[in-house]
Amino acid sequence: MKIILHQNNTYVVRFDRGEEVMEGLQRFCEEHSIEAGSFSAIGAAKEFTVSYYDVARKEYKDKHITEGYEIVGVLGNVTRMEDKTIIHAHGCFSDVNMQVVAGHIKKLVVAATCEVSLHAVPGTIRRTYSPEIGLNLME
Repeated sequence: MKIILHQNNTYVVRFDRGEEVMEGLQRFCEEHSIEAGSFSAIGAAKEFTVSYYDVARKEYKDKHITEGYEIVGVLGNVTRMEDKTIIHAHGCFSDVNMQVVAGHIKKLVVAATCEVSLHAVPGTIRRTYSPEIGLNLME
C-alpha cells in the first residue's frame, strides 16, 4: 500500500496487485490512530468474498470468487470494538459480462490496483454486540 496524498484528515492510498485491502486498511488505521472514518474505493479484484446477512438466522451467507472482477465501488466505515479497529465495507463487483455481485466484503485481494479515499473523523466510534440483531452495532 502506498500513500498517494495526505491532507488534513483525508488520505488517498493505493493498494497494488496481490495486496488484501480489508486487512491493509485495518493496519493503516491502527498505525495512523484512526478510530472513526469513512472510505470509498474502486479498482480491480483478483479474488474476494462477499456476504449476505440473514437477519432471521443471524448468520452470513458467503460467496467466494476467485476470478477477476472490476471493483465498481466500495463504501465503508472505520470503528473500534474492544481495542480493535473494525473495517466495515460493502461493495459491488462486475465480471467480464458486466454481471454484478455485491454484498458485505470479508476479503478483497487486488488484481491490478485499488484506489481508496479515506476520510478520518476526529474521535472514536465504538461498536457493541447486539444479541437481538446478532451484529456489532455502532454506539
